[in-house]
Amino acid sequence: MIKEGQVVELLKRCEDITGRRLEQVRGNLSRAESRSAAIWELIVLDASTEIGAVEYEPYADGSPDIRVTLPSGEKIWIEVAFLYPRFWKEERQSFEVLQWLREEAVRRGVDGFKISCTFDGIASLSGYVRKLPLQQDKNGFLKSEAVSSFFSRVLVNKSEKSSFTHPDYTLAVTYSPESNGGGGGGLVQEAPKHYKEHALYRIVKTKARQHDVPGVRFLCIGTDQSNALSDFVAPNGITPAHALSYSFKETSAVSGVITVNIESRMQGIGGLTKGARANIYYNENAKERPSSPDMEVISRLNFNRWKYHYPLTKYDTPSSGLSRKLGGKLTVSTSKKGGALKIPSTVLLEVLAGRTSLEQEYDLSCLHLLSGDYHITSSSIEAGSPEAGEAPCVVFEFELDFDAVFERTKLSK
Repeated sequence: MIKEGQVVELLKRCEDITGRRLEQVRGNLSRAESRSAAIWELIVLDASTEIGAVEYEPYADGSPDIRVTLPSGEKIWIEVAFLYPRFWKEERQSFEVLQWLREEAVRRGVDGFKISCTFDGIASLSGYVRKLPLQQDKNGFLKSEAVSSFFSRVLVNKSEKSSFTHPDYTLAVTYSPESNGGGGGGLVQEAPKHYKEHALYRIVKTKARQHDVPGVRFLCIGTDQSNALSDFVAPNGITPAHALSYSFKETSAVSGVITVNIESRMQGIGGLTKGARANIYYNENAKERPSSPDMEVISRLNFNRWKYHYPLTKYDTPSSGLSRKLGGKLTVSTSKKGGALKIPSTVLLEVLAGRTSLEQEYDLSCLHLLSGDYHITSSSIEAGSPEAGEAPCVVFEFELDFDAVFERTKLSK
């Protein structure tokens, strides 16, 4: 998802577009369990302005989120939805169980980072559901015979690998003496074997009944956390296209579905970046269908106007600091007399406050301008780009310090 610094600008733009303060959206942004969904709604609203004139929730008694008047004069509705992992509670508990075991390892004199877990699951039509100890079971779990015996074996010989499968829960625990922090893995939980268990089928069926409005109506469903929009499924699994084809057979209220999967992509050599991949599926059985020219306009929806970062879970708020602010690169240019150093203002502020240092944020090994042989001659502010996740930058101009008289300094030729 995008950072808080970007959301501030995006919210301002959307309130300017709609001409009103979006109180409900602001409330949803303040709560972890609804934050990603609220941000996604703003992203879709912002993207919709590129294809027509936008109205937000135009009916006081209830309507889909967005109404767009296309260049043709036709009006279309867009209902926005965000997919969280269906088994997000189990995912969170899996992390908690691993932390319990690592803390117990440290208490017993074992390196916690050498402990990992593999999570299995109980097969069902919706996927593989994990059975794990709950928060109130923590002490009993750690004192159980299976866990106690495991740590006893590890303490006898810390150079030997050891593991066990818990008799009551769907997890296996491993101690690897050569490990330095791997967390393990497990079966994908959200792997439906029947179309009625697929997230897309369920959300289309729910949304189709939610509003009764005239005109072409789309659902725009996005995620950066659920694998329900991925085309990579297990053998005999249900793909997004299959799930939607079944849902379209059972409803004529929805004209089409736009799926947007925010996923990691390779960029350059060894680089990873986040990007949105959109697909549009049209319902052949819909009561109202867009014309071919309008379809072409709708296909121009661009969900990559904002740079994406890490997912925002339903149970956690990112800690304050640079992780929530606009950032950017530290860049250097050189000249015969000296050069210039450009640093994001957010990073500079954190450095001045003593909460971080340039060495922590950047590689300074080649930064000769900070060697002590140069002085600052001027500074300026360069505008940033919230869409790209870049903060305004402070630009410092440097020149070689000719006033130094205790040593001889020479200009490089």
